[in-house]
Amino acid sequence: MAIVIPVTESLASDTAKPKSSPRRFAKRSVILWLAGVALPLALLLPFVVRGQTSLLLIATSASQPIQNKRADADDLSRMRDVAMIKRFRANGYLVPVPVSTRYYYLHGISSHYRYLRPWTKVFLDRLSRQHYAKFKRRLRVTSLVRTVAYQRALARRNSNAASYRGPLRSSHLTGATLDISKRNLTKGSISWMRRVLYSLREKRYLYAIEEFGQPTFHVMVFRRYQDYVKGRKGPRHKSPREAQVQLAADSTSDHS
Repeated sequence: MAIVIPVTESLASDTAKPKSSPRRFAKRSVILWLAGVALPLALLLPFVVRGQTSLLLIATSASQPIQNKRADADDLSRMRDVAMIKRFRANGYLVPVPVSTRYYYLHGISSHYRYLRPWTKVFLDRLSRQHYAKFKRRLRVTSLVRTVAYQRALARRNSNAASYRGPLRSSHLTGATLDISKRNLTKGSISWMRRVLYSLREKRYLYAIEEFGQPTFHVMVFRRYQDYVKGRKGPRHKSPREAQVQLAADSTSDHS
């Protein structure tokens, strides 16, 4: 569940009933303001005080439209069913994600949904490798590609889940999005993740949201992330020492 910054117009349009007294209306307005604005901001205040970027990764009412517009710009199909995932896998449009590696592992993901777009898989490999080099902890990945049927079922049992259709549908349907759990991360690790994701989001290589109700980092990786990776590649043949130096440089630049 993401904490969504409320749209102020919704509060302004909440008018009093004809039989309500001015005092009752004023009291109701205060309660609505506290619930809709003051409480979310109070929850975010510690992060703002510490000068962290978490506030900038909070979901807004524009978050879903932004992701769907990006999916359309990248010409990404949405997965209707498992059969479609299999076809995309056979044609190379989706790639398999191992259940467990040295740098990350999948948690609670059925074998039918262990796939990602190629560039999103590259992002996961790079991010998890750099995170492990710095913190010696594996990332726990809790969601990858989803189908319309999967998202519909999820929306039935979770009112906070994104829709399975329309301009507000989940970007997981494209296979370009993954969720990384915060449950097994240290404070330092979470801060690092925020800086990394914010940096890449500012450069428009991805769109990231930090969720709090279900503590995860929701990340949609854009197709152009491939260009970013290609631009950072060094010599084709490296010695073990050179490879270690390159890895250290990666983890202390925009991924630091």
